[in-house]
Amino acid sequence: MKTKLFLPVVLCLIAAACSTLAPDKPKPVAAKPTIRLTLLPQDTPKVGHPVMVLAKLERLQERTIVTADQLETVHTQKFHLLLVDSTMTDYQHIHPQPTKTPGVYSFTFTPKVAGGYRAWADITPVGGKEEFDMSEELGAHRAGAINKTESHSANVGGYHFTLSFDKPPVEGGESMGTIMVTDHKNNPVMTLEPVMGAYAHIAGFYDDFRTVAHMHPMGAEPTGAHDRGGPELQFHFEPARTGFVKFFAQVQIAGKDMMVPFGVMVGKASAK
Repeated sequence: MKTKLFLPVVLCLIAAACSTLAPDKPKPVAAKPTIRLTLLPQDTPKVGHPVMVLAKLERLQERTIVTADQLETVHTQKFHLLLVDSTMTDYQHIHPQPTKTPGVYSFTFTPKVAGGYRAWADITPVGGKEEFDMSEELGAHRAGAINKTESHSANVGGYHFTLSFDKPPVEGGESMGTIMVTDHKNNPVMTLEPVMGAYAHIAGFYDDFRTVAHMHPMGAEPTGAHDRGGPELQFHFEPARTGFVKFFAQVQIAGKDMMVPFGVMVGKASAK
């Protein structure tokens, strides 16, 4: 396993939750990475075996550590870590927690597939802009064959999910995505539970295995644990580049957390 640690971020547009009276727009992001993410597995990652990982955040210019009090709380957490395997089959959304060592965080994850994972830290420094910091591969990396078949529907946990766009996504363009949730009898599901302060978290991983988007539904966000949403989840998507994008919509119904996969192709904008 490599011990030299970690590539800088590839920034992308992020859509944020907003009022129903205004379209959601990407949140401002840092023009270039200011923080480096380092991951230190405490054992060799193996499929089906939990492994503890230490995470370190360090400012690139000052060479100083980033402690939890220097991060904004965004969607109930200071540190969102997005992990996906090399085939884009398994996606995990994890929240590293501070250890007793300042600037060092820890988390445990269980690899579900072989071939290594890549991780992105989604963080917002206090007084700064939101940014992603990308690590090198976590685990023994093997270039995986990504299934680039477009898929706009999925059945997960006894529920049916369909994804549509008001217009085909193109690089540099703007599209409004809608995810419809129905049950096994095709009835609309209106019991989506809060997940980190939203009714869904939508992650999109591009086939360059470097570019990522993290989006949240439009509309009123839940204000308490008993609030419910659905059956539609609308989100704003501004593709950063052409190619295949693997989407995962993270939702919770009846206490069960689900990752719902979709496959989308992003085209080139028409010449004017």
